[in-house]
Amino acid sequence: MHTLFINGQSIVGTWDAVYSRYLQEIMTYGDRFVGRNGETKALFGSSITVDLKQGFPLTRLRKMPIQNLFREFLFDIGFDQNVDALGPARHFWDFLADDLGNLGASAYNRQWRMWPPSQPDSRVANELLDDTEVDQLQQVIYKLRESSNTRHATVITHNPTAISPGCPPCHIALQFMPRPNGQLDLMVPARSNDMVVGFPLDIARYAIMTHVIAKAVGMAPGKVYMPSANSHIYENCYDLAETMIGRSARTECRLILEPSWDHLVEYPFENLELGHFGISNYHPHEALKVSVN
Repeated sequence: MHTLFINGQSIVGTWDAVYSRYLQEIMTYGDRFVGRNGETKALFGSSITVDLKQGFPLTRLRKMPIQNLFREFLFDIGFDQNVDALGPARHFWDFLADDLGNLGASAYNRQWRMWPPSQPDSRVANELLDDTEVDQLQQVIYKLRESSNTRHATVITHNPTAISPGCPPCHIALQFMPRPNGQLDLMVPARSNDMVVGFPLDIARYAIMTHVIAKAVGMAPGKVYMPSANSHIYENCYDLAETMIGRSARTECRLILEPSWDHLVEYPFENLELGHFGISNYHPHEALKVSVN
């Protein structure tokens, strides 16, 4: 089962039951704020744990755009920061792009696979800095393949040297943790969680990430942990949240990662394609129209 830690409580259940309770807690007990995009209700210091052995965390409380989820994942592990590379999924990112469609530092792959190089004159005494771009995700693959108990399989997403990006990354880091039982866990601390629009896709994306990297390093997917500093619902999504809270939880679905993916090569991400992904036993409620805040 999956677990929600919120308001001093531990809530266990299927993914839909836990996600519905998360929304309900925010709607009932959330503090009201007015910010750049209007009013929100927000809770602080909550945390969610997804047990991937129990199922894939793609909500059935509303029908989700499955193919766009996979397109976004492939974009996130690629090298192109232009929204054209997202295909039909680009509409969620257009508002952050410049006139030519470039996302720049707002694209997760900029940090994950192309961390900016350091300048020689920025070094201090007794310090070595890389003066070329750093592929952090590929380094994770190397480290996990080299050691089954490493604590160094980390990715930094928040870049404090990026000046005024369209949107600073909502998730500030990734840490992959191999376990003695052969499972791979992932922790993703979030500074900001839009619980209606962004979170349902984000938590699924990190579950995909755990499946993909676990397979590439000869492990089994374990758990995804997401501690969240600020979990919020925007005012224009209050009705959507209440609708989902009122819907019944449905049975767990599963991620399909096709065995045709050549995951044992040195650079396994470059072999992944849209056709390698699928979802089984996905029987959602009807779709709800959401808009990006």
